[in-house]
Amino acid sequence: MKSAPTAHDIQVGEARRPYGLLAGLSVAHLVNDFYTMLLPPLLPPLLAAFGLSYFQGGLLSLCYYLLSGVLQPTVGHLADRYALRKRLMMAGFAIFAVGFLAIGLAPTYPVLLLACLLCGLGAATFHPQSTYFLTRAFPEAKGWAMGIHGWGGSIGNFLAPLTVAALVSLYGWRQGVMLAAVPAVLVIGLLAWLLREPQEVNPTRFGKGFTRELLLVALTFALISMVLRAFLTFLPTFLVERGSSLTQAGFFTSLMLCVGLVAQPLGGQVYDRVGGKAMFLVASLATGLALWLFTLSAGLLLVVWAVVIGFFVFALFPVSLAMGSELARDNGVGVSVGIIFGLSFTLSAFTPAVTGFVADRLGLNLAFQLLVFLAALAALLSLWLPARRASAARHAGRLGLARECEEEPRMPDPEFIRCEVENFIATVTMDRPPVNARQPPVSRRTNVRL
Repeated sequence: MKSAPTAHDIQVGEARRPYGLLAGLSVAHLVNDFYTMLLPPLLPPLLAAFGLSYFQGGLLSLCYYLLSGVLQPTVGHLADRYALRKRLMMAGFAIFAVGFLAIGLAPTYPVLLLACLLCGLGAATFHPQSTYFLTRAFPEAKGWAMGIHGWGGSIGNFLAPLTVAALVSLYGWRQGVMLAAVPAVLVIGLLAWLLREPQEVNPTRFGKGFTRELLLVALTFALISMVLRAFLTFLPTFLVERGSSLTQAGFFTSLMLCVGLVAQPLGGQVYDRVGGKAMFLVASLATGLALWLFTLSAGLLLVVWAVVIGFFVFALFPVSLAMGSELARDNGVGVSVGIIFGLSFTLSAFTPAVTGFVADRLGLNLAFQLLVFLAALAALLSLWLPARRASAARHAGRLGLARECEEEPRMPDPEFIRCEVENFIATVTMDRPPVNARQPPVSRRTNVRL
């Protein structure tokens, strides 16, 4: 009689199929992020059908994303502690399907709010568990794996506005949103076939997952996510008010989201080489600048700056996930990623409501301008982010980068920051020093070659 497989046997079995796992979870990520981006293009017909203000539309977004943010750390902890990762991921998609059916059948605005809360509950289960499976399958290339995984999310983001616009045009918003529940059922079958629940559990208490470094990464990423959530929620409405049709607004929004196909893999690869500190600093500054220029533009320039915003924000998604897995204690990847995405979803859930409140009184253009301050605060906090971990240092050595900034001072240091930014630029442009170049001396204080 065959004995039950051990944890070692399971790990060996999974090691033989890491790319199949990556492909399958990327497809599931496509559907998950399709659903998380479904509300913004649906907002114009909802505002018209229920006679809602910008603020009431923002409350829909708050309900849609709030439970996901609040529950992700807890769900991640339960999944890690009791080996429930696979079952919780499948349950999330089932709840998504029920939520969209409830939105399509909602007779009043309060029922619509409750249906959006249900969708938020479904969104709370995917990212922490998916990150655990992939970082376990690709321990030496976490950023790369999360970047490829991000392709699925970017495709889902891209398809959501186009699909919603097509479904609403063909069937009306009620039938259209109910038809959107079909992919969730297919993904449940995919996950049941694809995943094997690892036997590893994390006995660590929930509170021990909250470290200073992890909370700092979570807060910095949350600030950038707040900018993206508020901007995307009202971008289709903003474009419709500027004279675009719903189909055109959906296409332009999809164009902005499509850039994640390039940004997420590139962001993951750059993270593997230079770490997250420089990535967050450069991306936060660029996002704030592009958003400010967006509010001063018109015509096609609006689309150009929206695409720039999308590029830099989406480049940070695989970075935040990889940093969460690096900072995880014991086997608590679900907890760490749950904290990062939980804080991000929670804070960003409130931003559309606040933005809608300001827009009702001062207009959407000024409301967008106020979001620039959030990007500036994210850039400031990025100066205190943890330095690169061992995986990033190894990749930097393989590239032959002239500077290795592994030891960071406790306070932001101009020389250390300059070193990180130079490595970021060198990685993106693949500007490597000659192989036989004489190496400059090393500073004892920061371990930075001068």
